[in-house]
Amino acid sequence: MIKKINFKKNLFILKKCLIIVIERISFMKKNNLETKTYKAGETIYSHNDKAEFIFLIHSGKVRIESKHGLELGVLETGEIFGEVGHIIESPRTVSAIAVTNSLIKVIDEKTIKEKMNIADPVLAAIIRGLSLRIGDANALAEKHWLELSLYKSLAK
Repeated sequence: MIKKINFKKNLFILKKCLIIVIERISFMKKNNLETKTYKAGETIYSHNDKAEFIFLIHSGKVRIESKHGLELGVLETGEIFGEVGHIIESPRTVSAIAVTNSLIKVIDEKTIKEKMNIADPVLAAIIRGLSLRIGDANALAEKHWLELSLYKSLAK
C-alpha cells in the first residue's frame, strides 16, 4: 500500500524547523555567545561542579554520565545541556564529556536570567519542574544501575 504524503503537513513542520534554526542563529548573534573547543575525551564539567553556564552543541557529540559513570545519554549538534543544575540552583548532578571534537556555545548566567525573567511564569515553572524531574530520574537510574551491579557481583 502506498502511503500518501501530506505535503502541507511536511511544509508546516519544515517551516517550524526553519523558524527554530533562525531563532537560534539570531540568539547566538545577538548574545555574542562564547564558543569553546573540546577535544574527544575532554571533560566539559564534572559532577558537583558549580552550575554557571548552559551549553549548546554547535558541532560534535557530548556524553552525559552519572557520578558513578553510568551513561545517561549522548547529545549531538543543536542540543542543549547543563540546564538542570543551573535552573534548580544546585551543583552539577552529572558530568559532560566530549565524545568527538566539539564546538560548544556557552550561555552565561546573565543571558539565562534575562530569558527566564521574560518567560511566561507558567513556562518558567514547567521548565523548573522538568529540570527537577530530570535530576530525580538520573539519580534513580544510577541507583538501579548500582543495585544491578551489586546483584551481578553476588551471582558470581
